Amino acid sequence: MKDWIPLINKLVWPIILGLLLLIFHSEVGELYTVTVERIKAGGSIEIGGFLKLGEQATNTEIKDLSVNDLSIEGLDGSEGVVRKGSRSALLKLQEELAKSPTRTINTLLITDEILNYSVPLLKEYVSTLGLRYVVFQQRNKFIGWMNSGPFVAQLPADEGSVRFRELKNMTGISKHSVKPGTSAKEVLETMQELHLDSLPVVDENGKWQFFANRGEILARLMTSVILSKEE
Repeated sequence: MKDWIPLINKLVWPIILGLLLLIFHSEVGELYTVTVERIKAGGSIEIGGFLKLGEQATNTEIKDLSVNDLSIEGLDGSEGVVRKGSRSALLKLQEELAKSPTRTINTLLITDEILNYSVPLLKEYVSTLGLRYVVFQQRNKFIGWMNSGPFVAQLPADEGSVRFRELKNMTGISKHSVKPGTSAKEVLETMQELHLDSLPVVDENGKWQFFANRGEILARLMTSVILSKEE
């Protein structure tokens, strides 16, 4: 528990107070005042069943939030997969996304089902769709991931193609992941240890599902603050 206290102080408490006071002003002001007064008096306040503050920080904790409840939507089917001759598919996907502003695709799936990838098309998918992550999959199982920036930087400068076996051996590919049932507390601690803001969620069968993001977890906590007011 002692290891958890610095993490919650560093990640959650400053962000909750700072951002919420800036964005929601009077709505959070009252909650902030109640919280500070309660803590100064030696008491504690529990926010939304998730975060407990006070009692000299000895009981600071986040209670078993399931990472499934905090997920970021990844690919829907195989729409983020680059396939040979699929520039028209990219244009079609752009049109679909334009019609659905709330729908997002943040991940490019690189799979051994495709032996050769067009370098220009890989770059176009990443830049046009604003993809953030690249997941590598072999025999339908997760084998690693990396951020899209380093991925594009390592692609050949020519206009040719690159084989899957070359892509999967890129420098900087990480095998770190978390399981679907992992608590938010554990996810945040793992991110802290690895100095990462996101981690892929991979099930027991080795199938990648989506990315858990530090910002999404903290946003959930901030939402809890807004909805929870002491009576």
